[in-house]
Amino acid sequence: MSNVREILTLQFGNYANYVGTHWWNIQESGFSYDSSAGPSEISHDVLYREGVNHNRQTTYTPRLLLVDLDGSLKHLPREGELYGNSLKRDIHEKLFPTEGDDSSEEHESVKKLKEDVAWQPSDVEIVAEKETAKHEFQEDLDNAAAATENKKYDLADNVDSWADFLYGRYHPRTVHVVKQYRHDPEKQTFDTFCNGVQLWKTEQFEEDFCDRIRQYVEECDFMQGFQTLFDAFNGFGGMATQCMEHLNDEYGKANLAIPLYSPKNMLYENADEAMSDSIRVVNSVLTFSQLIEQTNLFVPLSTQDRVWRQLGSSRKFNSIEFRNDNLYQTSAVLASYLDTISLRYRLKEAPGSNSLAGFCGDMSNYGRKFAAAAFNLPFTMQYNMDLIDCLDKFEGPLFTQLTPNCKVGNDYVIQSLCVRGIPSDRLKRPREACNKDQMRMAAYRCESVSEMFQLYLQCSNHAGMAHVTSIKSAIPTRLPYPDEIFADNLTTSGFIHPSEKRTEDKRVNTVPCVASVQSSSELGDTLETLHREAKRIKIAKLHRFKEAGLEDDDYAEVLESLLQFKDNYEDNFEL
Repeated sequence: MSNVREILTLQFGNYANYVGTHWWNIQESGFSYDSSAGPSEISHDVLYREGVNHNRQTTYTPRLLLVDLDGSLKHLPREGELYGNSLKRDIHEKLFPTEGDDSSEEHESVKKLKEDVAWQPSDVEIVAEKETAKHEFQEDLDNAAAATENKKYDLADNVDSWADFLYGRYHPRTVHVVKQYRHDPEKQTFDTFCNGVQLWKTEQFEEDFCDRIRQYVEECDFMQGFQTLFDAFNGFGGMATQCMEHLNDEYGKANLAIPLYSPKNMLYENADEAMSDSIRVVNSVLTFSQLIEQTNLFVPLSTQDRVWRQLGSSRKFNSIEFRNDNLYQTSAVLASYLDTISLRYRLKEAPGSNSLAGFCGDMSNYGRKFAAAAFNLPFTMQYNMDLIDCLDKFEGPLFTQLTPNCKVGNDYVIQSLCVRGIPSDRLKRPREACNKDQMRMAAYRCESVSEMFQLYLQCSNHAGMAHVTSIKSAIPTRLPYPDEIFADNLTTSGFIHPSEKRTEDKRVNTVPCVASVQSSSELGDTLETLHREAKRIKIAKLHRFKEAGLEDDDYAEVLESLLQFKDNYEDNFEL
């Protein structure tokens, strides 16, 4: 434990919590309780904390703080379910007796509440909000006899909240609810960056939330830093960047930021489509201007190719297909990317350069703090093919871009790559069974998956530098991961079978994949498109920003800072 390099994760916003829920589910699906399987390559203690509950049972929960609006938790209590809620349920049954229960006994907690108020107890009426019904998947998780893996839940059609498909249990201090705004699945109620800034400065956050951060940090022995997921298109952008400023002032640790863009194009409250588009642009440019100052590295993610004003088309993958605006499915793709790319600073045997600070430092040379994400899910490889032949015959781009409004491809300067799920015995044929074609390849001298990918990248881009990390374990895709997104020509281990189709009763259990973070001059064009859209907007006409204190001069300064930051990505800028 003394060598663990802990990280605190923060999630701000509803879509960020969709992505985060899948991410924690994936990690818990990868926990191995079989001693015969050998030790895990991943140090789960980096993102998880060990504790003890009231029954003196050992608990293992994410080192996490999340924020969402009131009404988004559904059945999930704000204090979580780790330590049980028997008292809460007992009180609720007294307030809302089940049909046929004629008991008139009043619960002691209700009596005490009536005695503590200033009025006569007989004049006090207790009104409690009825509990929200649990999703069927959550009901089955509570039932030890239920066989969840053999059941069809159709989560893509009936998930209303990230709490519906949360597999693990959170620590009581994890969940923080914004009571000033009510979650609405059809419109953005917490609408502007400026509202997020103002809300952060209230007592609720200045004291309570920051105190929760301090408690987590004080539990750590060798803390690496922070990773922050947040919705970048509404008020959570302002709240998250204010939090990052607090982290920099108080702790001075590495901070990786992941701005997220929902694929569901919702209007803002009391705004038509044109105004909603403008609000989204202003929120984005204000968020980017703060990320430049407050982070070590930021990597925006979206399954859409454009997000600044109107949402564009959905990104295409070879062997998966998801609904363009489905939060449950799209967030699983982004979570799979995060789980893979973060492996570099979560491995047990990792040199110092593979810390969070080393990862961010490698990708942000000379002030290039903005980087792009790229993903291959699942890695396009046939079930009976060796990696050396797969790379030799690979057609088309290796990756699908996950950062909106950009197209990097092979035009990168620096790249950090993570490969997982390709067995070492699938690297190449042994000499006694090898054909002449393989032995003639320069890649045949490679002795590991990471070494072979390193050579492939050097051949693809002679001018670029690449760091490659590889592990043998693939992404686990157990329920509640959306198995329905996978093509039917994938085997249960996620490789392509060209002539056979997977039957409906068989799930894809694991998938190999390759994730990348790229620094490229092409990102200057991404910043240019954001600046161009933001400059067209007359901030004086968006009264909700003016009312929150954003002046014309402040907005002009934000645009100018974005242009200056863009200069770091000019082609004539030498590394």
